Formats: sequence, structure tokens, C-alpha cells
Amino acid sequence: MKKLILTLTINLLIVSTNIAQIPPEAFPLTNSLSGLWRNGEIDKAIESSLELYRLYPPMFIDRIHNTLAQQLEDDSQHYGLTYLEQLLNKENQEINKIIAPIYLWSKAIVAKEEQELTSIKQELKKLQSDSSNYVSKLERYSLLILKELDSKNATNNEYQVEIIEKNISSLKTYPNIIQIVTDRKESEKRAWHRYLIAYSYNYLYSNVSNKEEYLKEASDFSPDLNDRLNTRAYFHDAALLTGNPRQIGYKTKYQKYLVDNNRKSEALDLLSEITFGEPSDYNLNLLKELYKITQNDKAFNIYWESYIHYKGKTAPQIKIQFEKEMLDLTQKSENWIYIDVWGTWCSPCRKELPELQSLYSENQQMENSKLKIYTFSFGSQNLSDFMTENNYTFPVSEIDKQTNDLFEVSGYPTKILISPEGNFIKIPFGVDWKTYIKNYTMM
Repeated sequence: MKKLILTLTINLLIVSTNIAQIPPEAFPLTNSLSGLWRNGEIDKAIESSLELYRLYPPMFIDRIHNTLAQQLEDDSQHYGLTYLEQLLNKENQEINKIIAPIYLWSKAIVAKEEQELTSIKQELKKLQSDSSNYVSKLERYSLLILKELDSKNATNNEYQVEIIEKNISSLKTYPNIIQIVTDRKESEKRAWHRYLIAYSYNYLYSNVSNKEEYLKEASDFSPDLNDRLNTRAYFHDAALLTGNPRQIGYKTKYQKYLVDNNRKSEALDLLSEITFGEPSDYNLNLLKELYKITQNDKAFNIYWESYIHYKGKTAPQIKIQFEKEMLDLTQKSENWIYIDVWGTWCSPCRKELPELQSLYSENQQMENSKLKIYTFSFGSQNLSDFMTENNYTFPVSEIDKQTNDLFEVSGYPTKILISPEGNFIKIPFGVDWKTYIKNYTMM
């Protein structure tokens, strides 16, 4: 798992960054830091860090909070702690604000004596603030320090509640904690804040008191579909806090609680939300069974289609011309409409296109299929030749930036599903998107 996380770190950074903005000199400096930390080459690591921060601070911040943070737990020689101590002594105020929380966590990892642990507890209370700290990841490290203190029997419920409640209060100052935003960077911040709030409430429920309100809040702030479009924002936090960055959220835990307490109507609502966020065969079957138990009048497929429509946004009222037909979104349709937004320049897009062609061909052969498949190309070159050379027959239309923005496309490929009633949702990156389409549309 650790190797996987290290491999993904720089890839996740690049996905969320315009590479053209990054000075070329920053890349070798970034790539060198992991080895320098591991080998205890402290002087070189500090020199590279200071230069990297001067050239491009986001890369320095990413390496500190993602790569170094992972290495600290297995750092038997305490090279990371030594590095952070010496970097703090350089008295760069901006850098010191960034690394103060991870430095305190590194001290907590190696601390053994009661006096040391007491000092760390006091320092953590002083470090906490009234607003969230996205750049320094203070709220992440507060939780990691708390876990470390707890493992050493150096804390109690009163202290845990004080630290966690302050964490939650700080995180909730982020203005977009509830509303969904379209800006990519703000969407990532929203996802990060919500994940840590959810984890904090679950910590209270699991370690302090089994109050339902804690579990409900943990469920409510667990990643929604919009947050799942930005999993990179909290991937490393989940890895450090739970050891498993792929199993996130507490909705299922609360849903089981509701079932166990015979609150089936509430359980159905929550399971619908869970299945909407992750429409696996397993979740969909559970939802069907629970729906039967509640003895609803509507057929399940009608209920499910209405739910997905309700969770979507109104599709742009536009018409898009394709070679053989017109896609008219100004009118309601009897069909679900799937749109794949891609470009010939996009490597992940090109990798997926054979699967898309397979889906399109299979759908064409199905009698009475209620799914229509289209694709939008953005920024492609020699599109016609590309389609011919690869024997792709799915409909494609080159779109402009205005159309791109209407569908809130911020990365490629983007996968969009429009309900028959005319609302659209986006399918997250890195999932089994064909299963999502199948189970959203009940094909």
C-alpha cells in the first residue's frame, strides 16, 4: 500500500495542476526529496526544499504532506524529525507555518517519556486555531497526534473531545462546506474539509461516546458524489488516518445503525444516497431489497430514476450537431443520454476509447435500449483521421470551451449521464464507469 501511495503522489499533484505553470527545475528537486529523506542526507534535503519552495511552493507542500508524512511512520532513524527541526531553524516564517503541524506529529511518534507527551499535548492546543488550515494540514496532524497519544495511553476522553471539537469547529469555517462548487481547486478544498469532519465525528463516536448525533454527522459529511470527483484531495489523509484510502466515509455504518433500530424509512433514504454515490451491483441489490420491505407503491425502477434525476443538475439547453444526427437537449427525451468528453491529446482518454467503442457497439445491438451514447471532443487534432484509423464508430462532435464550461468539465475524460427528465450527473474518475452507467440506468 505504501508503495502505491508514493507512486500516486506526484500523479495526483499533476492532475490538479497546469503543468505549464511549473518551472522545469522544480521536477528534479521534487523527485530527489524522497531519497534524500530516506538516506538521511539532511543538508541536501534542506537545500533542495528551500529552492523548491522558492520555485514552486505547491510542489514543496505536496512533498511535505504526502511523501514525507508517509515516510515518518517507518523512519526508524528519525531522519524526518531531524530534517524538520533543521528546516525550522532556517527561520523562514512561511515554511515554518507549513511544517509546524507535521513537526509536532513527528515528535509525537518518537516521544516516550511522560514529560515529552505532556508537552506535545500542550503544544497541540496552542497550535490549533479558529479557522481551517488547508496549507499546513493542521487538522490532519491534530488527528494523527491524537491517535499517537492515545496509543501511548497519554490522553483521556476530556482532552480528546476538546481537540476534536476544536478541529471540527475550525474545519466548518470553510465557506463551501455544504454547497457544491464548480471551481476545481475549491471543490478539492471542500472534499478535504468534509472528509476530515466526517473522520473527526466518527472518532468521537468510536472512541469517546456512542452518541447517534456523532455517527449521523460522520455520515452527513462523508464524501458525496461531488467529493468523489475529487478523491485526490483526501486520498493521503485517508491513507495516513485509516491505512486504506479506498474505503472512505461512514454512511454505510449509519445506515446499518438505522436498520438495526428499525428505522427503515430513514435507512432507505440513506441507502439510496449511498447507492447513488457508489452504484455497485451489491449496493443496488441491497437497495432493491430494502425498497421491497418498505412496501412502496411505485415500481423500483421508477423510484430509482426519479432519485437520480433529483440528485442531478439541469442540463444545458443546447443543440449539438453530429455527423448523422442532432443531439437536442432543449427537449425531454425518452432515453438516458451518456456523453463522454475526451480529446486525442489525452492519454487516459485514448486508453479508454476501445471500451467506449465496445459499449457503443453492444448498445446499438440491444433491442429497445433506453441509452443513447454520444461523445464530445475538446481540443483534438486530426479528429477524423484518428476516428478512421482506430475504427471508432461512436458519434463525436468537436465542442468549444463555452460548451465545455456549460457541463462544468474540469478534467479529461469526463463522463456525463443525463436523465430522461433532463438533469445531468458526472461519474467520478477512476471508477468502473460501465457499472455506474448500467446501474444508474437500470439497463
